[in-house]
Amino acid sequence: MAMTASQSLSARYLWVLRHAKADPEPPPHGTDHDRPLAPRGRRDAQSLGRRLGKGGDRLGLDPEQLPEVVLCSTAARTKETVALALADLERVPEVRYLAALYGAEPEQVLEQLAGLDERITSAMVVGHNPTFQILVRRLSTGESPDRARRPRERGHRLKAFPTCAVAIFELPTAPWNEAAQAPRLIGSFAPPY
Repeated sequence: MAMTASQSLSARYLWVLRHAKADPEPPPHGTDHDRPLAPRGRRDAQSLGRRLGKGGDRLGLDPEQLPEVVLCSTAARTKETVALALADLERVPEVRYLAALYGAEPEQVLEQLAGLDERITSAMVVGHNPTFQILVRRLSTGESPDRARRPRERGHRLKAFPTCAVAIFELPTAPWNEAAQAPRLIGSFAPPY
């Protein structure tokens, strides 16, 4: 999805990326936290990386809108997703691995974003479902956290946010601690890339 001339680069951008497909079982003597990407997950993350990287279409965005900083869960599958998806970026973002994002609720993800330096204009969070699906729905619709959490109700269906999906939001120039206030979904992408 390409940007229009009316969209300003002075806005902030939030990228919400769910980790790519992981192996269903952890390695021997490992835990869920240790599950690596499955072959399909590696392919999907690499394909996303080709689109975001040098020579790619950057999902129709300008280089300035690519993430400057990445907040990533400490799980093996999220770390591997980040390494593959961002490997070819011209401007390598700072990656911060945060244990708080593993098992976080949507409000906890927003709390992590609230701590970002106000000079940062584009950030990515990388984590897990169901949290990221709920967060994307909440940011897309403005629904309350409790309402966004409901998978189905009359007239509303919670749209899937599959592995390696990314949603990109344009935020007002307000501080990061107001990221949930009036965001606008400018693109949503999922494999195949």
